[in-house]
Amino acid sequence: MHLKSQSIPTKTSLFGVLRTLTVVASVVGSLLSFPSMLPWMIAFWLAWYTILAMRDRPAWLPLAACLTILIVKLVPHTPAILAFGCLLVAIVVVRFRKRDQPVELKRFAWKSVGVLWLLWGLLFWEWQTVVHCSRSLSLELDRPVVCIGDSLTDGLLPDGGYPDPLANMVRVPVVNLGFSGIATTQAVGQMDRVVGHNPQVVVIELGGHDFLKGYSRRRTKENLVSMIEKAREHGAEVILMEIPRGFIFDPFASLEREIAYEYDVELIADTWLRQIVVMSPIAPPGMWMPNSQLSDDGIHSNPRGSETIAKRVARALRTMYGDEIMK
Repeated sequence: MHLKSQSIPTKTSLFGVLRTLTVVASVVGSLLSFPSMLPWMIAFWLAWYTILAMRDRPAWLPLAACLTILIVKLVPHTPAILAFGCLLVAIVVVRFRKRDQPVELKRFAWKSVGVLWLLWGLLFWEWQTVVHCSRSLSLELDRPVVCIGDSLTDGLLPDGGYPDPLANMVRVPVVNLGFSGIATTQAVGQMDRVVGHNPQVVVIELGGHDFLKGYSRRRTKENLVSMIEKAREHGAEVILMEIPRGFIFDPFASLEREIAYEYDVELIADTWLRQIVVMSPIAPPGMWMPNSQLSDDGIHSNPRGSETIAKRVARALRTMYGDEIMK
């Protein structure tokens, strides 16, 4: 009898430890998730809430955790995300107020689950459409794609950057105007040279050095917008490459996604650069896979990495112009 009474607390204690570890692992994984995975990260917490709510269990934790993660990650303030965040706050408040009313709480659980998933669908749709240009475009094979950026565009010898392999993937000329160490302020001054090539598309990969040099988010946005407007004044469309400035959150608060939403440009999600970093000697799993590394120094692409980036740019061009642009 004595042994039996001792086993119950032990099992309960073990369950509590496992539950805590699960919550901690889920939070850490969510904080480290790439922006492209944001809708699925939110869906994970919604599924957790749904299970708890349908079982009449306290269900505020998944929603509170999800809301906190969205705030910490500085996600863009698009309409669907703002509406979703407000709904999370409202549901947590209502559940807290009805915590002593089991019948009312059960009815509210069904309604809240339905509304949450409906709004998640809207958020998912918005998140996917924000990254694509909705403008009607026609391909002109004699007008080039001009790539302007820092060393990630320029490349480090002997690698010539992603524009070289891109030229072998598309039917239009590709011009590399990358400059190592360049920030957006210097790039604005290069736009006359860019439009002098009569580009069909301008690929902009900038913003990393703005952060490193202490430029403000506002200044960087003004410069990027100026470049977009200059390109469009000369009949060119823009592909904007999203720059990650941290693994957990972006100090520039999803700047490129905000610009893509406001100015309807094609966006290449920052997965392109995160992949270069994680498949390098400085981070797992790349440090364990030397034959598959995309970088030799942890940030700049090697020839294999440049080809990987080029494929993402080619995919964006294909989305904009169709199969006709591909070789």
